[in-house]
Amino acid sequence: MLQAGERIADGQLPYRDFYANYGPGQYFLVGGLDELFGPSLLTWRIVRLLFDAGVAVLAYAIVRRDAPEPLALAVWLTVAAAMAFPTIPHPNPTALALGFGALLLAERKPATAGALAGLAAVFRLDLGLAAIAGAALQSGRRGAVRVAGAGVGVAAVLMAPVVAVDPGAFWDQTIGFALDQQRLQRLPLPGAWHGGFEPNKILEFYTPYLLLAGCALWLAVALARRLPARLWAPAPLAAAGVVYLLARADVYHLVPLAAVLPILLATSAAAERRRLVAAALAGVIALIALQGLDRKRIQWLDSPPLATIDVDVADGVKAPTTEAHALTDLTRYVRARVPKGQPIFVANPRFDLVRVGNPLVYVIVQRPNPTRYDVMQPGVVTTAPVQREMIGDIERARPRLVIRWLSPVADQAEDNGAGRSSGVRLLDRYLARAYVPERRFGDYLVLRRRLVG
Repeated sequence: MLQAGERIADGQLPYRDFYANYGPGQYFLVGGLDELFGPSLLTWRIVRLLFDAGVAVLAYAIVRRDAPEPLALAVWLTVAAAMAFPTIPHPNPTALALGFGALLLAERKPATAGALAGLAAVFRLDLGLAAIAGAALQSGRRGAVRVAGAGVGVAAVLMAPVVAVDPGAFWDQTIGFALDQQRLQRLPLPGAWHGGFEPNKILEFYTPYLLLAGCALWLAVALARRLPARLWAPAPLAAAGVVYLLARADVYHLVPLAAVLPILLATSAAAERRRLVAAALAGVIALIALQGLDRKRIQWLDSPPLATIDVDVADGVKAPTTEAHALTDLTRYVRARVPKGQPIFVANPRFDLVRVGNPLVYVIVQRPNPTRYDVMQPGVVTTAPVQREMIGDIERARPRLVIRWLSPVADQAEDNGAGRSSGVRLLDRYLARAYVPERRFGDYLVLRRRLVG
């Protein structure tokens, strides 16, 4: 996302000029920060913290209208803990903050609520559409039309200029990707626990089931109690969170559902007369909070030793000691040999089996990517047409250095389609012909272009 922001600051557009899976909002937000404050690993963290805090406060405000103070405070704590990990420049916090704002304003200002929900769709289309539906429920029959009109209008007006430049690329990289290539990255729900009796790890392992069970419990209570439509308002956001979680059951895909579900549970518990049922609803909130707080405890108390990345754009940000030193030395080495504005290419260990790439290197080293593929997506860069395109881009740019990122994480096999080799090694063979190893810094192997003749 930070590399995308740098491209935006350079005048590039998502989809047409670089591969992008989300709506354009987050790319332009990060690009705006880059333009205003310069490249930095710190600026987005401050903005992310503000959005995380905003999501938690808005969740408190939504619940406080229908529940007593203790329940509202419990939701605030739970949502704050859920939003606090993982800390990446993802569009989730932005979209959730706008969506929650829409729910809060829907009854009094339906048009404004629709506009906020439409803006959320620019960041994440699924959450934005869910927010429009939720705000329409909240606003009642008269306000629903105004919510929908404002939401669809704002989303269309803001997205049209970017989408119209290359609508085919937008479809292929967002909706088309979700319908096709993303299936390769799906992770199944966890199976049986085979570790020892460690309650916090067991809770973390089964958190997807906890969230899904909480949704089922809330739905059963809501139907049995015939809760009013306005208490169903967060439900579309929760439904989007369920779909997102089932697409890939990992810590990144838990966040939207973990932030929305406590609101539904708390307002339902406040309306519930049966103490046992109310306690069950509150108990799910407590477990979600416990899991989120335990993640932060581990991050604060059990994290590996950290060191500052001694590079200007890091702005004091730290990383595990070995990684921090490797990035510092790599940056000095590359900058001394590749003039500013000249490209480098950050390559995975192999391109027939890809789990994740490392585009952060481009941001830290401050050298551009000659291809339009910063994100190494299985089913995209593992295919022959894309590898031929990348070879053509690299051959035209002829970067002096290629950085092979050799972390085991890069090609770690998962229990899905991406965990199987595509058999396409065109880019690997090209790099072996055109470049030779020169220096290594931790997980980073520097390759230089072969001298011809």
